[in-house]
Amino acid sequence: MWRALYSLAATINTVMWGIYFPFTRRYVGVELGGGIQSILLITGLEWLYVFFAPAAGRLSGRLGERGSILLGTLGAVPLIASVFLRDPVSLALTLSLSSLGWSITWPVVVSVVLAGAGGRFGRAYSVFTIGTGLGFGIGSSAMGLLYYAGGPGFVLLSCAFLYVLTYAIFYAFYPQEVRRGESEREGRDPAVPWARAAGYALAAYTLLVFCREAYYSVAPVKLSTDIARVLPDAPEEAQYVAFGILYAGITSLLSIPARVVYGLLADRHDPRLLLVSSFPLYVAVYWAFVLLEGVASIVVWQLPLYPMVDTSVNVLLARHSGERERAHALGVGLALSAVGGLSVMPLAAYPDVDPTTVGSLITVVAVFGLSLMLFDLLRRRT
Repeated sequence: MWRALYSLAATINTVMWGIYFPFTRRYVGVELGGGIQSILLITGLEWLYVFFAPAAGRLSGRLGERGSILLGTLGAVPLIASVFLRDPVSLALTLSLSSLGWSITWPVVVSVVLAGAGGRFGRAYSVFTIGTGLGFGIGSSAMGLLYYAGGPGFVLLSCAFLYVLTYAIFYAFYPQEVRRGESEREGRDPAVPWARAAGYALAAYTLLVFCREAYYSVAPVKLSTDIARVLPDAPEEAQYVAFGILYAGITSLLSIPARVVYGLLADRHDPRLLLVSSFPLYVAVYWAFVLLEGVASIVVWQLPLYPMVDTSVNVLLARHSGERERAHALGVGLALSAVGGLSVMPLAAYPDVDPTTVGSLITVVAVFGLSLMLFDLLRRRT
């Protein structure tokens, strides 16, 4: 029963993020005139707070897993404060704080879900996240309607409400069987073998996150331009609705079957193979998105690549960590990914940065990351 409710809460959580991401990117970058630089800034700052993710294991040891999960509700505070801001830089600084509550609690939630999975971590994680694609799609599609109904303030307050609701469910329905084992986890230092086993993959994952976040930073302005080209006479409200649906609505629905497939592949094969495949796919998709225009570019944007990376990394870390150190391992994985996310921030300092320059960087970084992964695979087979 609790697994179904946790899956529901994860879906609600992604409804919130589905509203948040397309709205903040378009609102800060397009409506308030911040451009690509402001989107790069908010993206980098959001990742900055992911560095606190390793604290999840320590907090769960001190407060208990159930108590530490309740801290996630703090993520609603900056959303409420942002209602009163209009400057793109100030807004980016404040909104980015919303990722802190998620960063220090999500590894604990995932660790709870993977407990007792019997080694079938891909299946357990896929079941937990099966509704997240639908949730993100609903959120992104509803974003424009919320904006039309009540403006920016109503959108941000809706996000705050859903943020609190998510963690209220996680807290209220924390499973008894996990709670009984809590005392065994308290005070135990995290073990290290998982770090040695997954080290090369985590380093490559950090580079892949840079490629992904650089792509995501370019996408909102490019996608808005393509939508305006396809719907030249549509009013601003209609542009917001179309942007929400096309930014994440369709691709999130496609991610539902994608997550099932990726979960099965990660259980049956080495999850590193999914990471290896992600590098050339991200490079190819980025250049296709940037070079094509109108409907063709919009279609390319819908391809569900994120679940492949997300599933492979979480399954890899779960395989190489025991239940007692899993929250810490997942937190460290998130923190290392933050290095990749933060690496996009220097691009914000260049007002003339363009998609071609970003694409060149993505290509170079992807080649290096792919080389790391291939070396790791060869090293493990010899």
